[in-house]
Amino acid sequence: GSLLLNPDPFVEAGWVVNETGHGMGCTEDGGGLLMDLTNRNCLAFFYGFLSLNGVPGVGPIPDIPPSIVSLYIAPNIELDPTQPWLDINGEDAEYDHMLIRFGMTAPEDFPGMAGGMEEVWRDLSSFTNLSTGTREEAGPASEDKPLTWVMPTGRPVTRFVASTTMQEEMQSSLILGSLFVFGTLSVGFRSFKQASVTLVPILLVVVWLYGLMYVAGSSLNIVTVTIATISLGVGIDYCIHVTERYREGRENGETHHEALIGVGGACGLALVGSAASDIAGFSMIALSPMGLFSNFGIFSAAMIALSLIASLVLTTAALGLIASLDPDPAPPLEEA
Repeated sequence: GSLLLNPDPFVEAGWVVNETGHGMGCTEDGGGLLMDLTNRNCLAFFYGFLSLNGVPGVGPIPDIPPSIVSLYIAPNIELDPTQPWLDINGEDAEYDHMLIRFGMTAPEDFPGMAGGMEEVWRDLSSFTNLSTGTREEAGPASEDKPLTWVMPTGRPVTRFVASTTMQEEMQSSLILGSLFVFGTLSVGFRSFKQASVTLVPILLVVVWLYGLMYVAGSSLNIVTVTIATISLGVGIDYCIHVTERYREGRENGETHHEALIGVGGACGLALVGSAASDIAGFSMIALSPMGLFSNFGIFSAAMIALSLIASLVLTTAALGLIASLDPDPAPPLEEA
């Protein structure tokens, strides 16, 4: 903008307006005065001028002194004031590193941060086009591409990367944990059907939890992504109690209806009491002034409540489905 509105300071620094290449081999963008920011010579002049003179204030553009610019980029060797793309030794100016600051709104919203990071990479395309490195690692310096690495950093970025990595690992561990639990239940119950009836309701609890987080407007973070995995270990106990009590009744000759009554009478009240105490404990964590721990307490309490509902409603309903495939045991014969 300053170059368009008032080219005089740039002309004094070696910018030739009416010459092809503008005196330093800088190609034009659209045939006007704007620089082609994919051209190395243009960038060398641009950053050299900013390092020496800052941004000239003209019209609506505020004046930015070179001391502010030096906070973000500085040459290795002092620059030539009349040829800012060169240092005082007449060599091409070199910059070891450069810092660009971006403001991120709501950095704690990790799903929203994903879109924000893509916008940051789009804004950095002028530099990634001149870099030999990838997003993951630096590359070797070359004449055509003098930059070796363009890397975002800062607390919002590191938290986002850590949360994303942990979320992926938690999802993988949830799948592996589900397979391990299913295998263990199959061996313990000696029945794939009983193992499925016990495990599937808890997997639905995981889905409910993620849906509850979405409805509540809470984003996935380092704390909340662990709750799904915890629910597999904590909630499965409720379903095991229900299934095992039902199996005991059936093995003792009870009908399906009698076995369900036994489940409600023998372990239903105990499960409700256990869930109530767990919910009360997690609710205390929900009173924490720290947002992450507060969310952990709230969603953990919700996880316990949903696990109780899944065990007493979904598990018993599933037991009814498999009971329809197995006839009730015949009543014992009475001796005359």
